[in-house]
Amino acid sequence: MRLFGTTTSPFVRRVRVVAAEVGEPVDRVDTATDDGMAQLRSVSPIRKVPVAMIDEKLLFDSRVIIDWLTTTRGWGGVTPPRDRWREQNLLNAIDAALDSVIQLFYLRRDGVTVDGTPYAQRQLERADAIFAWLARELSPDAFSLPEISVCCALDWMDFRNVYPTDRAKGLAAVRSALRERPSMVATRPHA
Repeated sequence: MRLFGTTTSPFVRRVRVVAAEVGEPVDRVDTATDDGMAQLRSVSPIRKVPVAMIDEKLLFDSRVIIDWLTTTRGWGGVTPPRDRWREQNLLNAIDAALDSVIQLFYLRRDGVTVDGTPYAQRQLERADAIFAWLARELSPDAFSLPEISVCCALDWMDFRNVYPTDRAKGLAAVRSALRERPSMVATRPHA
């Protein structure tokens, strides 16, 4: 699989974790470089990572790529969903928390003074509410896509220092349980 993305993106990371678990080799195109971004623009109209070329298919979005991998390669070490619709709701919630925090990250990075504004407060409260709900829904005994995704999200938030993840203390057991799994260790965000 040719995977367009960075080593820091939580969305790219979740694909890399699943690929490792199902035994799919990854040839990553680093979109943090000008050349990598040019390659991404040449294949994707949405210019958002991850994008994958796999089995002659061009796939946009981590969830589509993961669906392709698990449909064509099996689940490997990842626990398949017992209730697909519940899992989709969990993933939507995780992605919503990430969206809120990512918006703050990009605004800050672009020099917009956002901290202390009602907008920033709403985004943080939204992430807090989602993480509190997820703490009741996720299990440290599972290695399923929601647990992988929430760990990728929170690790990215720590790496970028954009959300105080101690506010998601109810997910500490999940993070601790997955922390040393080889696919999680090998894909930790780094500069």
